[in-house]
Amino acid sequence: MLRLEAVGFAFAAGWRDDCERRNARFLWAAMAMACGVALYYKLPDEPSLGLLMGSFLLLVVWLWRRAQSGTVDLLLLIVVSGLAGLAVASFHGTFRASPVLTYAFSGEVTGIVEHIEYRERKGKKDERWTIGIEGITPYHAALPKRVLLVRKSLGKKFQIGDRVRARARLLPLQQPAYPGAFDYGRYLWARGIGAQGYLARKIERLPILAVPSFLDQMRYRVEATRHAIANHISNRIEGDAGGLAIALAVGKRDYLAQSVQEALRHSGLAHILAISGLHMALVAMSIFWGARAILALVPNLALRHSIKQWAALIALICATGYLLLSGSSVATIRAFAMISIFLVAIIVGRPALTLHNLALAVLLVVLLQPFAVVEAGMQMSFAATAALIASYDRLRELRLRWGISREIGAQNEEQVPRSMMDWPGVGLVLTAVRWIAGIGMTSVIAGIAVLPFSLVHFQQMAPLGLMANLMVMPIVTLVVMPFGLLSVFLVPLGMQAFSLPIVEWGLDLVIASARWVADRSDAHLLVVSGQGIILIFFVLALAIYAIHREKLALLSLVPILAAVLGWMNSVPPDLWISKNGTKVAYRGSDHRWHLLGSKRVTLDYSAILHFDGDVRVLEPTGKRAVPEDIDIKKPEMGCDRTACFAGDLLTQSWDETDLS
Repeated sequence: MLRLEAVGFAFAAGWRDDCERRNARFLWAAMAMACGVALYYKLPDEPSLGLLMGSFLLLVVWLWRRAQSGTVDLLLLIVVSGLAGLAVASFHGTFRASPVLTYAFSGEVTGIVEHIEYRERKGKKDERWTIGIEGITPYHAALPKRVLLVRKSLGKKFQIGDRVRARARLLPLQQPAYPGAFDYGRYLWARGIGAQGYLARKIERLPILAVPSFLDQMRYRVEATRHAIANHISNRIEGDAGGLAIALAVGKRDYLAQSVQEALRHSGLAHILAISGLHMALVAMSIFWGARAILALVPNLALRHSIKQWAALIALICATGYLLLSGSSVATIRAFAMISIFLVAIIVGRPALTLHNLALAVLLVVLLQPFAVVEAGMQMSFAATAALIASYDRLRELRLRWGISREIGAQNEEQVPRSMMDWPGVGLVLTAVRWIAGIGMTSVIAGIAVLPFSLVHFQQMAPLGLMANLMVMPIVTLVVMPFGLLSVFLVPLGMQAFSLPIVEWGLDLVIASARWVADRSDAHLLVVSGQGIILIFFVLALAIYAIHREKLALLSLVPILAAVLGWMNSVPPDLWISKNGTKVAYRGSDHRWHLLGSKRVTLDYSAILHFDGDVRVLEPTGKRAVPEDIDIKKPEMGCDRTACFAGDLLTQSWDETDLS
């Protein structure tokens, strides 16, 4: 009993220390606000925004009164923060989301082209248009703000900002293939898109009736600039390297071949496609040090003015431009928020706390894009960053506490003779070894942090991800990004032809390495079944590990154990019926899915195979299997310890009335 009481006192002392030194209450409040947003998107019905706002204000007053009396109630703070996130998400769903189409029909669409994506699948090219709607004929309900339409019959060229009128086949937003699957319809709805469909061949360009608002004009110009940059790169860098260069420069993946994306994903290199902390830091800090070096060449400026602040301001402006041109994804916004706080701290002459920067970035994303909280991009980006910050902070504390850096230095001096240390190049080799070891450690930490999210959202993992990152990240860091940034500054001078071939060489090497690693990855490890419920425990464990230190961090083992037990004891479903009732899949006595009804393997059936961790969805090279590669034969009847599988009792001659 006394021992348990001592453990309790130790945890309480650790909590007080973390609150004083690391402001743990603020970090937990940011976490609770994000959880409140996630709760909104899991609710079966729309909550009352007025009730949420009223409850939030009352609790804020109560929290403020208790704080005035010197009491800070953590539970009350978490409830208030969660309600704030719930209210923000509800406000976004009420006022910023789009009305949705309720039934399919063919009609005439009139509107402004806001975005164009180019796709190439199986040798066929098409365009995906996002159109801001002015009118749909005939349709008398609330109009969607935007629609996403596929244009298969390419002909006359159109550009962003054109006002068009065309016939289209409009469909309601796509529903998930199975409970817990990726909800593409919600993804579109959160971005103001209320319908999807297909454009007819004939498209009419109409005159602009009204002058667009300033914000609309800026958005059209940014999109047009991104498109122009993409075309400029594609005209000068050919093949797969050009598509990868466009993805890194402006965040447009529609020029990148599907095979390259699959290779990057299966090799554990998909993170380089997301313009995130690595890209933003390389761009901003390269400009910061470059501008500071140039300003230092002028003695009057260097001696009389603070050129460090000037360089930080220049880097901040350039980082803002990079954010706009890259498409402003969640990972980019997070990276921009953190680098902006760092640069602003330099400008005002104050230190910046990295974990607090991440919490501020969470609050910024919640306010601007609350829907991103439940998407894989934000979750994996913040998880990797939090794990890296917490892990390297611990390493720094260990070095300060036990003097590890001095011991390592003494060992190096003992292992390497003094005469050898004087040889040219030895110091450079040791620096390179430490740098590569740092890349490896970063890859391991980030890989472990994002693994649960990869399993739950994509049902896949990269068994050789560490090897791939050690091969590729030096190329990206030392060749692709620096010479790519140099090419940007050489474009006005017409001298980009001197640096772009180096960028192309580096990108070709990245793609070749990704394919080499993907081809050698075991297919049984590429596809792994994952259940969504375990993610809650992993998020809690990561939050405890990142926010707390000392003995409190050991509490993260409890949710990890709960997640592992939940994953091991999860019961998979036995029957799947497609939404339109044309296909049925059942789990046979071999514990694998088998298809009845239509024998055509469509995207929804491929999705349930992937969710089940079934390697039949993959070819030996790691690509998606074509329909004839998937076994659809029924197994014999049989039983296991829990149930009997009567596959032969299901016939293929049924209709929708049989399902009732």
